[in-house]
Amino acid sequence: MEDDMTIDQVAELAYVSRSVVSRVLNDHPNVSAEARERVLRVIEEHDYRPSSVARSLATDRSFEVSVLTPRRGDESLANGYWPLLYSGLFERGLERGYFVSLSMVSDQVEDEIEDRARDARFDGYVLVTTEVTDLVASTLDADGAPTVLIGQDSSWDAFSSVDIDNAQGGYEAGRHLCDLGYEEIGLILGSRDLEESTHRRRGIERALSEAGVAVADRHVAEGDYSQESGHAIVQAWAERAQMPRALFCASDTMAMGALLALNECGYKVPEEVAIVGFDDLPAAQYAIPPLTTVRQPVYEKGQAAIDLLVDQIETAETDPVHTELAPELVVRQSCGAQQET
Repeated sequence: MEDDMTIDQVAELAYVSRSVVSRVLNDHPNVSAEARERVLRVIEEHDYRPSSVARSLATDRSFEVSVLTPRRGDESLANGYWPLLYSGLFERGLERGYFVSLSMVSDQVEDEIEDRARDARFDGYVLVTTEVTDLVASTLDADGAPTVLIGQDSSWDAFSSVDIDNAQGGYEAGRHLCDLGYEEIGLILGSRDLEESTHRRRGIERALSEAGVAVADRHVAEGDYSQESGHAIVQAWAERAQMPRALFCASDTMAMGALLALNECGYKVPEEVAIVGFDDLPAAQYAIPPLTTVRQPVYEKGQAAIDLLVDQIETAETDPVHTELAPELVVRQSCGAQQET
């Protein structure tokens, strides 16, 4: 590639105007076949790659998108879910020719939120979780900014979104525990304010209902998707001698905390308490014992969100697209199932 080659130099070598080169670069149909061929020949011969500045001038776009994600202390980075999601977002952005900027927001910095949601640098936005949507969606909607949600939020169906079938994931986990013969099952659920938590609970309760398994109120607890909450809930059950025979945890992070508490309290897994998580984070296979869980394609969620957003930016399509990815049960040792070797 020639160093510092400009769009004007490409135009000069191809005997066309600068605007023709711009139209070829952006696959615009209003270019003669002969001129297009000359421009493409120069681009190939000189291995020309337009700079972001040149692309911006040619298309009136910045080729930069903003990902707004919740600020949750160490949860935003230490929780294994988030690096997977961010990797999918960043890498697909590069593949599609867009720089991805990450910004954490919370209701503690309300004076900054509107500025972040109206930054002229960005061609579009990805909103991660309903916490962020509640803070900025109305501003972006009023401005008509291309926006994609990661997660379920029925209040904003006018925005495109990507998520997994959380109800099916909960159902698969519940059916698996029932198929293994467990009848006393505890549920460690996520916040009821999140639709994904509601759907996961709906799915597992449907599976238990079909199997004729009732869940006692004392065996239903709400966590916050952190290891600390899973640990605290199981520790409390142990102290009250109310430990169920099997546990469903609505996230792997809560399951990791639960596993530690079970170990500390002297319970053998899965001989005395079986456990199933949700997410299939990289650490799940290295837990002791390895964690049975419902895999959600976290990395692919990030990729799908960028694809939806870039397609919306480049086509000016306003009709929302709702993508739902399929979960998959991954059976390991923590549930007590017999595994093939």
